[in-house]
Amino acid sequence: MTAQFPARLRWRRASLTPCPYLMVMLAAGCSVMPQNSDSRCAAAFEQSDQQIARAGARDPGPTSIPDFRYLRTDRFLASFRDEVDQAPETEAWVRRLADLDRQTRHLELRNAGLQSQQYNLDACRQALVGELLGSKEQLARLRHQVRVADDYVPAWQILGLAPLTALPVSAGITRWHRETRAAFATASAAMPASIPVSRWYSGNPASPNRTPLPLDALGIPAVDTNALDALFDRHAPVWEIEQDDENDRIGTAIWRGQAQIDPDAATEYRRLSFTRFGGETLMQLNYIIWFRSRPGDDIYAGNIDGLTWRVTLGSNGAPLLYDSIHNCGCYHLFFPTDQLRQRSGLDPGEPPLVLRSPPGEGRLTVRIDSGRHFVRGLYRDSGNLHHLRLATANYDRLRSLPGGISGPQSFFGKHGIVAGSERPERFLLWPMGIRSPGAMRQWGHHATAFVGRRHFDDPFLLQRLFAEVKK
Repeated sequence: MTAQFPARLRWRRASLTPCPYLMVMLAAGCSVMPQNSDSRCAAAFEQSDQQIARAGARDPGPTSIPDFRYLRTDRFLASFRDEVDQAPETEAWVRRLADLDRQTRHLELRNAGLQSQQYNLDACRQALVGELLGSKEQLARLRHQVRVADDYVPAWQILGLAPLTALPVSAGITRWHRETRAAFATASAAMPASIPVSRWYSGNPASPNRTPLPLDALGIPAVDTNALDALFDRHAPVWEIEQDDENDRIGTAIWRGQAQIDPDAATEYRRLSFTRFGGETLMQLNYIIWFRSRPGDDIYAGNIDGLTWRVTLGSNGAPLLYDSIHNCGCYHLFFPTDQLRQRSGLDPGEPPLVLRSPPGEGRLTVRIDSGRHFVRGLYRDSGNLHHLRLATANYDRLRSLPGGISGPQSFFGKHGIVAGSERPERFLLWPMGIRSPGAMRQWGHHATAFVGRRHFDDPFLLQRLFAEVKK
């Protein structure tokens, strides 16, 4: 049951009228005249946002919602905005939006040195959510406001004459597709290597596969921490990396005056996401690793490099699709299982690079070359090959790293880009509309196509590219 409040939140600009509430005076001077007690909660969130902004601690991940400072969204949650018309669905949706703000604001307040505010804001958020759920007018406005801007800059595409400049870019993409297909044609457990390889593994294939999972009112799988850890352990890849120097060692993200990768400690960061396919919501297990740099003297070289490996689980708990990107959003590879087929007649633009996943059982090994850190092969092994143990951490740790005397800091900066990871290629590829192409970036900011538009976290990406094989 939700709490009911007497009136919806209203804002009114004041000119010369004094502010009668001390809380509002502290939060915003005389710019806002409160209309009821819940306006004081709204003012507290406004004050919190201002303090976070002054501290430079705004998290660029989940998107703020205009007029609803106590809620945030991402592309997945925004995809439900036109579908929630029943009370249980609406409440589940709103509470997920509120929880996304709670999680994000907790990290922001920690990075800004304002953790003591968290409790009062949580109480205010609960009150504002109760008021929102009791107001059809507010809910209608919320559905209209829930949007996530894409990560392309149309003005750059216009100024850069994208239809013309895309021609040489498309030619380069075609060459990469051809090279990658040739490499995978010979990939196997006995792949030759001119230099040694190291294998890293964080999982446990014996972890139980606990399915089916309960669903909430939106049809989103609900999984507790222990069950989620078991799923991550069960489906973790073996990272097989050609070793030339310490730039090929999996490292740990640290903050020492700036974002850096420590190659002497190996960590795999894990993140749960969701996709919508065939009328269902499916779980996605994301495994993220980082390297100190991509060495070299070409336009793609630079400080900090990394990869994301993603496993999409079908409703039966078995893998449906594997895919990977570099942490710039570049080099997106798809590995569908035999349960999927690629759709024909896709939208014009950059075609997806689709390669079949290896059949059978056993741990999946992801082969990565030295220096460039390209994925060059995918095969299953018996589990008898030696590997180095890989520590694990929640992806959110990257959003609030210990910063020494400066306090906690996010690994990610403006627009979710890791400052210092910029590549020279940005001076050539900006007409494609992507901010700082080649730079590492935060979840939710991975544009994955130079020609056309595609996002790694698009909740309907799987639906648009693949169809289920009918048996």
